[in-house]
Amino acid sequence: MKWVTGIRSEVLYTIAQRPLDPRWSRQDLQVLLGYCANGQAMGWHDDRAFNTAEAILIQRKNHGIHWSNRELNIDMEALLKRN
Repeated sequence: MKWVTGIRSEVLYTIAQRPLDPRWSRQDLQVLLGYCANGQAMGWHDDRAFNTAEAILIQRKNHGIHWSNRELNIDMEALLKRN
């Protein structure tokens, strides 16, 4: 199954459904998918877009978390600037 992440510049973006934290709300999922669509519109593969979006959402929900992966932090900054 797939989730529709969004439409950007008349292009429909989708990703394969993945397991999520069951404590996440529908609003959390919508925010995640919006970030995924933006990442995909930037030319990222769906895995990269999802991993970055998930990291942003986790960081926002759990203050104080910092990721040691330099590339992930760069991607998070780029995606947050786009939003």
